Amino acid sequence: MKKIVRGMGGVLLGLAMLPVTGAAADGSCVACHKTVDAPAYVEHNFKDWESSVHARAGVSCESCHGGDPAAQDKAKAHAGVIRSTAKNSPLYYTAIPESCGSCHQPELKAFKASVHYKQLHRTGQGPNCLTCHGSMASHVLAPRDMEMTCTLCHRRPTQAYVARLGLDEAASAVKRLEKAIHQAKAAGTASEGQERAYEEIAKLQRDASADWHAFDMPKAIETAGRIRVRAAAALEEPGVKPKPTLP
Repeated sequence: MKKIVRGMGGVLLGLAMLPVTGAAADGSCVACHKTVDAPAYVEHNFKDWESSVHARAGVSCESCHGGDPAAQDKAKAHAGVIRSTAKNSPLYYTAIPESCGSCHQPELKAFKASVHYKQLHRTGQGPNCLTCHGSMASHVLAPRDMEMTCTLCHRRPTQAYVARLGLDEAASAVKRLEKAIHQAKAAGTASEGQERAYEEIAKLQRDASADWHAFDMPKAIETAGRIRVRAAAALEEPGVKPKPTLP
């Protein structure tokens, strides 16, 4: 297996800058690093974090890097921080899955079932969470980019493009159904059976996510197709079907 490109962090796809809220905004990590321009060789900087889902959830630097955000002294604030190139760092390339998995447990469980996880720990090569999500989880690779990344090691076709496209379409279908169910519940027109059907479809979506993180592309494609079919049928149910928007 060829050595895959390790660093894909710091790539932002035009995400809007959002305000940092909660405890993360009060720590010395945020207060200091928002004024510091990181060197070009680092994986990410403050702006990358500020744009990420982690910032919006109040997950700050110390959660991954260590250190003491309550300390105002630079040396004390950085106590315990280990460079990601050190093998005992929680951000070392092969340690990334377990570090991310401390919060994202279902995804870690699925990834551990994959050949990629075994390859990563056997040889130190192969994808980890950063490969698809970047170091700040600020994006997910688009279908074409996913296909190109997979072909760094695999011959074409890898089914990554079809799987990613199918999962994106399934997610959009579930989102439309969720909105319709919510509106139907507010109007009192949704039945218990329809709400139960939505929960079953949402579970299928979670299953598809597990298939994806286990890199079981054929199964992810099949599950995504089932989601789209069931969501489309549910949207046609009386009491749930969205009313046409008047021009």
